[in-house]
Amino acid sequence: MTNSVSAKPISLWLGCLLAVIGGVLSSCAFVPLDWGGCIWIGLFPLFSALWSGGARGKWCCAFYGWLYGVFLFGISVWWVNEVSTLGYIPLVTCYCAVFPAIWAMVMGTWLRPQKSELPEVTLPTPERREKWRAWALADMWPSAKTALAGACLWVCLEWVRGALIPGFSWNCFGVALYGNPISQMAEFIGVIALGGIPVCFSVWLWCAARRATTMLLNEGRRTVPWDFFCFVVVVLLMFVYGVHLSVKYSESSEVVSGRDGRQVLPILAVQLNLSIKEKWDPRNTLSIYKGLIQETEKGFYDVEKKSLELAVVSGKEVSMSYPTWVIWPESSFPDATCYFANSKKVIPGQNNVHFMSKNADWVQGLRERVGDFVLITGTDEKHLSPQLKIQSVYNNLSVFTGDYESVISQPKGQLVPFGEYIPFRETLPILEDAFAFSAGMAMGCNFTPGTSTLPLSVPMQVGGDKMVSIIPLVCFEDVIGSWARKFARSESQVIVNVTNDGWFNQSWANEQHWRNAAFRAIELRRSMVRAANTGVTVAVAPNGSVINDLRNEQGNPFIRGAMYAQLPIAYTGVTLYALLGDWAVLVALCVFVFIVLTKFFKSRGTTAQVCDGVWKKAPGNNVSK
Repeated sequence: MTNSVSAKPISLWLGCLLAVIGGVLSSCAFVPLDWGGCIWIGLFPLFSALWSGGARGKWCCAFYGWLYGVFLFGISVWWVNEVSTLGYIPLVTCYCAVFPAIWAMVMGTWLRPQKSELPEVTLPTPERREKWRAWALADMWPSAKTALAGACLWVCLEWVRGALIPGFSWNCFGVALYGNPISQMAEFIGVIALGGIPVCFSVWLWCAARRATTMLLNEGRRTVPWDFFCFVVVVLLMFVYGVHLSVKYSESSEVVSGRDGRQVLPILAVQLNLSIKEKWDPRNTLSIYKGLIQETEKGFYDVEKKSLELAVVSGKEVSMSYPTWVIWPESSFPDATCYFANSKKVIPGQNNVHFMSKNADWVQGLRERVGDFVLITGTDEKHLSPQLKIQSVYNNLSVFTGDYESVISQPKGQLVPFGEYIPFRETLPILEDAFAFSAGMAMGCNFTPGTSTLPLSVPMQVGGDKMVSIIPLVCFEDVIGSWARKFARSESQVIVNVTNDGWFNQSWANEQHWRNAAFRAIELRRSMVRAANTGVTVAVAPNGSVINDLRNEQGNPFIRGAMYAQLPIAYTGVTLYALLGDWAVLVALCVFVFIVLTKFFKSRGTTAQVCDGVWKKAPGNNVSK
C-alpha cells in the first residue's frame, strides 16, 4: 500500500477567495502600484484553488480563472470607466476575464500537475529513501511539461486577446517586466511571448514546492529540485544578457548614437493638456491655435536658456542643438481639414490651411522667429464628394516642411472599436445610441483605416540632405507590436507616436499607455517620441529607458508645456522581432499542442484516476505513468 491519502476538493468559497487574491496580487504588478515582482507570484493563489485537494471539474476551474481575470483586469483597466462604465463592465467580464478562465479550465483538468504513486511506507529505510529519490526524479519531467505547456497556452491566449480587439493585448504579463533586464528579450520574441517567462516560473515553482512538501510530510526530508534550478539558471542568464543589451542600446552608447555621439535628432514635443470637452469646444479654436504656437516658441527659448545656464555653470563652451523637428499631438488642430475626394486636393480657405500658410503669422511667423523646423502633428482629414458630403474620414500623422501643400500623411491603420468606429453601426443602431448614452456624446462618423505600411521619409532638417524615416503610430497603435514592426527598415528610423489620452482624464491609463508603448522601442531598437494632448509626453531610448519626459517637480505629467530631447538614430539594424513578428507565439502554440497530444496518446489504453495529483493505477494495469 502507499501512504497517499485521497483529498477532497477545497471548499468553493475558499477557492473563490484564492482566485480573487491572485487577481488582485497580479494587478499590483502594473501601474499605478507598479510592483513588478508580483507578476512572478500573482498566479500562486489561483494554483492553490485549482490544484489543492481533489479536482472539482472543468467548469469550476473556469470559474476560478474568470474570477481571477475579473479582478486582474477590473483593477488594472479601471480607467475605462472614465469613458464608459457601460463599456467597462462587458469589456472586463465578457472579454478580458474569459482568457484566464480558459487557461484555468485547461490547467485545472487536462494539464493538472500529476505525480507518480508514492513509495510504500513499510519499506526498509535505505530502500525507502532510494524509492523516494527515484520518485522525486520521476516527478521532474511532468513538472517541466506542465510549466512549459501552461506558459505556452498563456502566451497564445494573450495574443488572441490582442488580435480580436486591436490594441487590447494591453497589460500583457510581459509589460510588467518593464525595467527588468529580462525585458530586453523582447527584441527577439516580442512582449507577448515575454509574458510566458514569469508564468513558466510560477507553475514550475509551485510544482517544485509541492514535491518538496510531499517529501517533507511523508519522508521528513527533500531532494534538490534540480529541474527548477536549471530553469532559474536560464532566467538568470537572460537577466545577465539583458543587462548587456540594456547598456548596448542605451541613449549614450556608440551603437545607437554613433562613435562621435553626434548622430542624434533634436526634437521638441508639445502638450497643451486639454480635456476632451475643451479640445472639441468650437469656442476654443483660436486659443488652441495660439497655445500650440506659444508653447512651441517657449520650448525653443527654454532650450536656449538651459544651454546658456549650462555654459555658465561649466565654464565651457556649450554647443546648442536647436530642435529640427517639432511634434504636436494627435488631432492637434481644432478643426478637420477637408479635401475633394475625387482630386485629393485640399479645399482652400480653411482655418488649418490659413494656419500653415506662408503668408500668415502663425506657423510661418514662428519659423521666422525661432528658425525653420519640420512640423509633425496629428490631423483629422475629411474627403468630400462634389456635393460636399463626407465620403471618408481619416486620423492622420502628418508631416509639414512648409505650408499645407507640403504635407505627407499616414492614416491610422489600426482603429479602436467604440473609439474610432462603431461596429455594425448601420445594422444595429442601438450600439450607437448606447455609446452616446454612456460617453455623453455622439461619435460622429466612423474613421476609415489606412492600409500603407511604408515609413515616412523626412529630412532631418528643412532643406537638408540627410533623411530619417518615421515609423508613424497614432494613438493606441503604439501598443501593437505586430503593426509597428511592419514599418521597420534597415535605415535611420524614429518611432513617432501622436496620441490623445484626454478621454481617460487624469487616470493611470496615461502611465500604462507609455509603459506598453515603450516595448516598441525595445522590439525594434528604435528611439521613440510620444507627443500627447494630455497624458505622458516622453522620449524613449532603444533600450526602453526614458531619455526625457514632460512632468512637473512632483512628477505629475498632466501639465502644459514642451519637452526637448535628442533621439539617437545611428542604429540601422533590423531585429529578429521586426523580421519575423510574433514567431514565438506560433512556436508556443506548437509546443502546447505537442505536449497535449503526447499526454493524450500516452494516457490511452489505461484506466487510472488522480487523487490529489497522485495517479492510482487500476489492478493489473502495466502501463507506467
